[in-house]
Amino acid sequence: MNMKVKRVQQFLQKVFLLDILQGLLVTLKYYFSRKVTIPYPEKVKPPAARFRGILRLYRDGEGVPLCIACKACQRICPTNCFDIEGARPEGSKVLRPAKYDWKLHRCSFCGLCVEVCPTDAIRFSREFRMSLVGKEHLLFRLPDMYREGEDLQKFLCGGCP
Repeated sequence: MNMKVKRVQQFLQKVFLLDILQGLLVTLKYYFSRKVTIPYPEKVKPPAARFRGILRLYRDGEGVPLCIACKACQRICPTNCFDIEGARPEGSKVLRPAKYDWKLHRCSFCGLCVEVCPTDAIRFSREFRMSLVGKEHLLFRLPDMYREGEDLQKFLCGGCP
């Protein structure tokens, strides 16, 4: 008896296309509900607190670079995307980077370089607009690592308006 009821139920489901109607009801529910899309260029939603944007080097309050060219980020990077050379400026006791190349196309944004930095010189920025026009902007040299905001956007897109 139980088997006959199940077969009749399956037959009715196939004849009246109940599964398709159920799916259409879900679609209609979301079609008439409030939209959650944000008009991007006019309104910009801030990224989440855990967002990992583009890597940047930072300076202290007096404008002195925090990086001491210890190469810890270069050693720990699993994708080998850093190339750092240090030099001691005249009259200084601390090494500073003379060459600091970061290859964006190789970076996996794992965060190991940020964690290992003893001076907190390299950090993830809040910048999420990372669209590029050409491959030549995937290599960040030392001056490029300090770029931010609109200056960074102009660098990434190759001077586009």
